[in-house]
Order: sequence, then structure tokens, then C-alpha cells
Amino acid sequence: MAEALVSTLLEQITTIICEGALEKVRLLKGVREDMRKLKFNLTSIKALLEDAEQKQISDKTVQLWLDRLQEESLDMEDALDEWRTVLLYRPTDGAESASFLQRKVCLFLRYFSFHRVYRYHGIARNIKEINERLDQIAKDRVRYQLTDTPSRLPKRKESTSFIDGSNIIGRDEVKKEIIGHLLCGSSKEGESCQTISIVGLGGIGKTALAQLIYNDEKVKQHFTSRIWAYVSDISDESKVAKTIIAGLEGPDKVAALQMESLPLNALLERICKSIEGKKYLLVLDDVWTENDEDFGGLNVTFKSGAAGSRILVTTRKDTVSRVMGSSHTIHLETLSQDLCWSILKKIALRERDQKTCEDLTPVGLRISEECNGLPLVAKTLGGHLQFKTTRKEWETVLNSELWRMDVVHKDVFVPLLLSYYDLPSPVKQCFKYCASIIKGDFFSTCHLIASWKAQGYLGFNDDDASLQELKGFEYLKCLEARSFLQIEDVEPLYGQYAQYADCKMHDLVHDFALFLTKGEFQKVKVSKDDKSLKMNSERTCRHLAVKIARGHCFLKSISDVEKLRSLCVYAYNSWDGVISDGDLCNLLNVARRLRVLTIWNYRSSTIPEEIGNLLHLRYLYLQFGSHLKRLPKALCRLHNLRILVLCLCPNLERLPDEVEHLVNLTILCTPSCSSLTCYPKGVRRLTRLTQLSGLIVRVDHDDPKEFSIGDLANLKHLVVLSMKMVGNTINVEESKKVKLQNLQEVRILVNEAIAGADEVTVLESLNMSSVPRCCFDTDFRMTGRINAPRNE
Repeated sequence: MAEALVSTLLEQITTIICEGALEKVRLLKGVREDMRKLKFNLTSIKALLEDAEQKQISDKTVQLWLDRLQEESLDMEDALDEWRTVLLYRPTDGAESASFLQRKVCLFLRYFSFHRVYRYHGIARNIKEINERLDQIAKDRVRYQLTDTPSRLPKRKESTSFIDGSNIIGRDEVKKEIIGHLLCGSSKEGESCQTISIVGLGGIGKTALAQLIYNDEKVKQHFTSRIWAYVSDISDESKVAKTIIAGLEGPDKVAALQMESLPLNALLERICKSIEGKKYLLVLDDVWTENDEDFGGLNVTFKSGAAGSRILVTTRKDTVSRVMGSSHTIHLETLSQDLCWSILKKIALRERDQKTCEDLTPVGLRISEECNGLPLVAKTLGGHLQFKTTRKEWETVLNSELWRMDVVHKDVFVPLLLSYYDLPSPVKQCFKYCASIIKGDFFSTCHLIASWKAQGYLGFNDDDASLQELKGFEYLKCLEARSFLQIEDVEPLYGQYAQYADCKMHDLVHDFALFLTKGEFQKVKVSKDDKSLKMNSERTCRHLAVKIARGHCFLKSISDVEKLRSLCVYAYNSWDGVISDGDLCNLLNVARRLRVLTIWNYRSSTIPEEIGNLLHLRYLYLQFGSHLKRLPKALCRLHNLRILVLCLCPNLERLPDEVEHLVNLTILCTPSCSSLTCYPKGVRRLTRLTQLSGLIVRVDHDDPKEFSIGDLANLKHLVVLSMKMVGNTINVEESKKVKLQNLQEVRILVNEAIAGADEVTVLESLNMSSVPRCCFDTDFRMTGRINAPRNE
């Protein structure tokens, strides 16, 4: 994550310099030198980050160094963001030409100019102080012997084909299925060998299952030769080839073979000769590569065997299965809670008397639920409990957070760390942000991508919001391919290049994300008459989720939230509202660095003016605001706001006319806001919009105050549009102005006067007949919904 963050900072610094922002503050002494020094330090640090991130696994001092770097980098990012915003989005001075009240206007402008320079000084001083601390961090790299050549990652212990089958529980059915694929018939016509892949999360039991299959009597009798090859790093193709030869020719020839130092081509010829005409089974355990060229000549040699030969692959990545050309892909499922208990008790209750077993069993059953279906966790906790002799000790384990336990770090998280470090650098920070979601709940991928955008994880440049959407979707697929996310209920959107769906994160993966963030993400449950909250963590809290129990309200005060970047307030099974304008006002006066603010069950008629303090805010989401009637003008001062969603706010009467100042808005959604009768004319100025849902558009004439059909011509980047038509007829002359070439989906709610016309006629009248996906609807729904977690 640090590498991606530093890259973003360098991009911001370059942008500020290119935009000439430094010239605007040239009177501030030392600013240019500070920026040059900052860029130099960050560039030199960036070259060492890959080495540091790998060394932190075994070296706690390096981990602390990275934590310091991340803290300062986040502070620096906020400072640069504030600076750039203040410089680029100053109020226009058009009022200077006004003849009336000219003296008062000039006095105001002088005051504002003085205030702006004073603010420049504050930001510059902040950058200077952070730069000094960053300079020390850069110097400390020598102490930790960090280099621009990354250390080798810790690798999983090399697997073998040997296993005690009596210790494997719950895999009989899937074992039978895979053996059926191995033994049935011959390969397809033209193929001498088929590949079967077992895909699943680290620790789910892929290798153990492959070992069971490899040693099955039917499999032994069916294949002339069986070879077990632990692959892991295919970059050394010669090493893999020698492993295969050792399996084919026997261990006696391995030493001689290694001493010969044969070239790869000679090794491949030897494999071809050994398997020629033989029906073989080759197990490739723990394959990571997604590049089919890495297998190079090995793929060709595998075709030398007899028809009916099989390759069995274990991998954590779906993409590996596709690269290997698998005829069957088996996604290994988690075990039931009963099976996890069977594994755990076999280890934990070994050699205990009956009375002790009866006393510990109720606690053990509850502990087995924390295994979340992973046999590795069951074995790890079983071994840990083996040395706990009393019920109280077992209850201590039960009440501990899994991600805080040292034994879990050592035996469970290390396999997940290998998958994590295999992620591209930008995707790592997206994965860590998933620690902010609600454990065990489904959540909207649309909401997740919106949050990534708001945090800057999908790029600093906002010129093309659609490309950021595409990048976010690619990151989702990358996480899904490594079993970090489970995506369900896929529905297509934006034509062929994006899809949104509900998704879920395995509980252990969620614990792993929390382990990586070390208190940066925190969740609080308000279930009693708590009035205040004080953060308590190893690291500054940057992301906070507050869950309100039924019948309770939001906290009156939260301390240590000055550097908070995202806040989610939600309540289950509550329609009364959980946060008032006074509570929100208190929070907004302190948490001014928020980039994401999501609230369910807001219970006031307006949002406090203090919302205008959130200079960094990119994403504002309000749902179930049953009392909300209006939005403050201060909201329209948020020049960085990209996404505004007001969902299920039935009493919202209008949007402020000043909404036209939100020039960076890319998504505006007001679904199920039934009291809205029109959209302000100024929405036509929001030319970066890619998604507009709940739009109310007048179609019978060009209204000077209301958004009209011809105004859509300005919104050339729209991809998704959901709108309600107002008027008795469609003004064809106005609708001819509309040429939305990027539009992929449109949903239309028609009134009674137009309802009699057929859909084709209406679409032709609106100049939208060529849109790929069109439908007439009876209610507004946000396509690719940004929705709340499902109720418990």
C-alpha cells in the first residue's frame, strides 16, 4: 500500500508543478525548495518500498518504518489536496465589474485575498513540517539496510505427495468427483492430455486433496506413471523440469542430473522420452504464474504422453486455471462447522479424559465457528488449544479477535501474505480498504468502487471517470481471481466493459485485512447509552464504521477523528433515524479530512452548513433520510465532490440552484425521492457526469429554471441515465439537440399524457433509439445500485 500511496503523491506533486500552482504562491519563501526536496525524498524512498514491504514480515523495525512512512504520506496527501483545491477553485471575481456596492465588494475581495494568502502560509508551513519528518524517515532507510533490489518473499514449505489420509475430513465427495474426471474415458480428439485445476483460498485444503487423490488406489492402478511437482515459482523452468524427471526416473538419478547442469532443452527432451507412449498423472502443486509463456516448452513435452494422461493443478488463482487450459475447474468450498469441530477436537481433545472433554466441548463448538470453514484454521486453533487445560483458557481464546492472535499470524496469515504480495501495488490498497466493510455481510461492488475512487486508489487524474470505473472493475476481478472476494448476482452494465454485483469477503480474509491495517480501520457498535468514544489503536484511525443498535442514537462526540478519511454510520431494522443534524454538526467541525461520508437513517430535515468544511469530500451517500427536505448551499462549495447519492429521501423537495458549482461531479443519483418535482437548470453545467439517476426532465419546452430535455446535450459523457419525463408532449426540436454517443443504458418513467405512445416512438422522439439498453420503468432505481448491507 505504501508504494501506491507514494506513487500517488509523486503524481500530485507533478500535477501541481505542471499546473503552475507554485507560481501563484511564489512569494512564500522556501516553497519551491520544499517541493523539490519532497519529490526527491519520495522518489528515493519509492525505490526501496518493495524490499521494505517484504522484510517487514520478519523484521518489526522495518514494519514500524513503513507505518511512519504511511502516516506522513497520508498527511502529506491531505496537505497537497488542500493546497491544490484552494489554488484552483477560487471564487470568481466577476462581481468586481458590478456598479452597485462596488466599495463593499472590493473590501470583501481584499479580505478574501488576505485570508487566502494566510491559508497558503498555513498549508506551506504544514508541508514543511511533514517534509522534515519525511526527511528523517528517508535517512533511516540506511539503518534498515533497505535496497532497490527486493528480498525474496518467504515461501510456503515445499509439499510432497505423502499424506496421512486419516487426518483429512470432509473431502470425500469432491475427491470422488475429481477422480471421476481423471479416470473417465480418454482425452478429447486431438489432445493427448487434459488438465484439471483445483482453485481455492490459501489454507482451504487444495494440496491435501491433491495428495489424497494422488495416493488413491484406483489412480495408482490407472496411470503408468505418477509425478508430483511442487511448482510455486515457475520462473526456474529447469528446476521444475528436473523435479518432473526425478518423479519419472526415480531419485537415484537426481544427484547425477543436478551435477550435469544440463540445459533446459536437454531436460525437456529427457521428459519427452520418459513419458512417450505412457499414460501419466502429473500433479503441479501451488502454481502462481498467469503467463502461459512461463510454461514454454513444458507444455509441449506434456503432449508426448499417451491418450488419457492427466495434469492436476492446485492454485489460488482462477486465471491460472484458464492459462493452463483446464477442461475442468473445481472451486474448493469451505467445510461445515461440524467438520471444522471434528478436525479441531481431534487435536485439541487428544488424550483428555471424558469429563474434561464434556466440559470443554461447548466452548470448542463455538470456537469452531470462528474457523469459517477453513481446515488450516481448525488445525491451527486445535494445536493452540491442545496446551490449554482449563475452560477459562478456552473461553479466552473464544473471546479473542482472531486477527490479533500470534499463532494465527504465524500459521494462517503467512499463506495469505503470499497471495497479498502477489497483488499489483495499486490493488493492495484497494484490498486493505475492504477491511472497512461489514464482516459477514454482502455489499455492493458499486459502492466499493465509488469508495476506491474517492480515496484516490483508481488514479489521481479525474479527466475520464469511465476509465476509473473500468480500472475499479479490473481490480475487483483481480481480487476475485485470488479468492479474496466472492462476487455474486452479476448483472451487466456499461455494455461489455463493466459489471456490478453483490459481493462478500470470507471472514478469515476480512480478519487478514484487519491484521494488515493494524487499527487504521475501526468498527464501533453502539448498543447502550454511550455518549462519547475515544479511539484506541496502534495507528491513527483513518476509517471508521459506526453501527447503531435498534433504539439507540449516534454518539455525541468522538475523539481522535481529526484525520478520519471515511465514516460510515448505519443501523439495522430502524426507520426512526439514528443521527441528527446536531450530532453531525459536532462531527463535521472536527473530521474535516473526510473523503467518504455514508449515512443510513438520517433523521433531520436538513444537513448542517458545516458540511462545507469538508474540503476533501469526494463521495457523499445518504439513504433512508425520511425527514430530509433540503440541502444547504454550503454543500455546493465542495469542489472535490465526485459522487452524490440521495436515496430513499421521500421528503426532499429540491436540489439547490448552486448545484451547478459541483463541476467535478461524475455521479448524481436521487432514486426514490418522490417529493422532487424538478431538477435545477444548473445541472446542465455538470459536464463530467457519467451516471445520472432519478433525473426529472421537462420535455415539452425549454424552461429557464428547470432542467429540460435539450440540456442533456451538454452532458456528453453520460453512460447511464434514469429519468422521469414531465410535460404533455415531447418537443422534438429540443430533443434533436441530444446526441449522447457514450450512453449505454437509459431507463425512462413516462407520465400519463405520454404513456399512450409506444416505446419506439418515444425513444425516437427523444433521439435515443440507438442506445444499446433502453427500458420504460415505473419507478426510479439506480442501476449498479449503491446499497446498504443486508439486514441481519
